[in-house]
Amino acid sequence: MMQLTDELLIEFSQGSPQAFQAIFDGFRMRIFYFVKKLIDDRSSAEEITSDTFVKLYRLHDKFNTLNNIQAFLFITARNASLDYLKYRQRQREHLSELRSHEEQEADIELFPDTNIEADVLQFIYREIEKLPHRSKLIFKLSYFEGLSIRDIADMMKISPQTVANQKHTALKHLRMKVLDRPGLLFWVLYLALLEKNVNPI
Repeated sequence: MMQLTDELLIEFSQGSPQAFQAIFDGFRMRIFYFVKKLIDDRSSAEEITSDTFVKLYRLHDKFNTLNNIQAFLFITARNASLDYLKYRQRQREHLSELRSHEEQEADIELFPDTNIEADVLQFIYREIEKLPHRSKLIFKLSYFEGLSIRDIADMMKISPQTVANQKHTALKHLRMKVLDRPGLLFWVLYLALLEKNVNPI
């Protein structure tokens, strides 16, 4: 285990970047492998590890012992990993629902000349990931996690109107991207319907 002197801990509590670096170097790999074992995704594990240390630094004045720092790091990393696993499960469920909806539409044969396949869904998800950070986050919180505009506004500390505008921007972007692809009439109509339902309430 890393040895920290009382002086270094005091410097860290005062916001010293050098003290933070020493703590980061001492704990980084332990936190990373802990997270990676939980979620089995190297890239996401690296991101969660980085976010965990950012949170630690933001609260630097709250710690005065090594045990407190260590406990905070592992608890924060564990909670973030569990949130990630829940989010990944919701993504799988959402994808399954979309595919089921596709199959129902295919059975009705509303669009017999339209071939909507799994690659279309992948295309939509890729376009979502290309959205600006705030728009992407609002889109996912709204349509993947089912949060209301008011809940998202409270969570992100922004106005409901800003949330509604960001949803509108994201949907407009996706609708325009879908319009560039032939044979996706269903998605054009679906996204247009979602866009009509955007409001600040």
